[in-house]
Amino acid sequence: MPSLPLIQLSNSTYYFPSPANVGLYIQDNNAILIDSGSDKEAGRQILKVLKENNWELSLIVNTHSHADHIGGNEFLQKRTDCRIAVTAMEAAFTEHPTLEASLLNGGYPHKRIQSKFLLAKASTVTDKIPNSGQILNSSLKAVPLAGHFLDMIAVETPDSVLFTADSVISREILSKYHIHFLYNVKAHFETLEMLKKRENKLFVPSHGKPVELKEFRDLVEYNKHKIEENISIVIESISGKKTSEEILIGVCKHYKIELNANQYVLTFSTVRSILAYLLNEQRVDVSYSSWKMLWRRL
Repeated sequence: MPSLPLIQLSNSTYYFPSPANVGLYIQDNNAILIDSGSDKEAGRQILKVLKENNWELSLIVNTHSHADHIGGNEFLQKRTDCRIAVTAMEAAFTEHPTLEASLLNGGYPHKRIQSKFLLAKASTVTDKIPNSGQILNSSLKAVPLAGHFLDMIAVETPDSVLFTADSVISREILSKYHIHFLYNVKAHFETLEMLKKRENKLFVPSHGKPVELKEFRDLVEYNKHKIEENISIVIESISGKKTSEEILIGVCKHYKIELNANQYVLTFSTVRSILAYLLNEQRVDVSYSSWKMLWRRL
């Protein structure tokens, strides 16, 4: 991969723009990473930049345990013996990455989804942290971001920069792919409402460029709109009684999504999360007949 550039955002806050952005905060000449990139090569490029600046990597704070956020952990920890801090539920997936692929697949992950996109190398979590408040003895603070995954966090630096992980996705990505992974739809809506009230100077989504306050609030609204659109398409795909996979087909036909192995499990998981949300909101019902789980509108 090409060398990762390092961009300074404020006094002590930087980031490496990449498919999943990596944050960097310098405290007493020690480097604290916010996520670690998608793989070993990302970790190698990050470590090279740190050495060029005579910064010692002391800590990686993972916002959550998806493979594109923890992919550099193993390499960096092996090379530097750095600590890794993660919330408790995400820690299990960080130390046992096969759990992510298993959760997405709803069973043992077959070989076509056992790739770096869904299956990072295991790393050792040294510190399980709360999802809010000061992070260990650093100057960083955790902000809870329920919804996208089990117990994701944002990380706030003293420079008023908020790394928002996968809570919001750029317009370019959402316009292209239309639907992104969600675990708990209701919690995600609540997170978006919370983010609209934040007053940070700068916001750094994991998938998108850093934005200032007004643009960020517009981006939050756009993300909310797309999820509401996704929900509407799921409901429209239920005519009569439909299986979950038939509803997935309706969503993919609407958005003209061509699925590969990874996209299938990610998109199907999100469709099932939306169906769970709609069932809990009493907008759909489910029955079991002829060895099938069948959904219908209410």
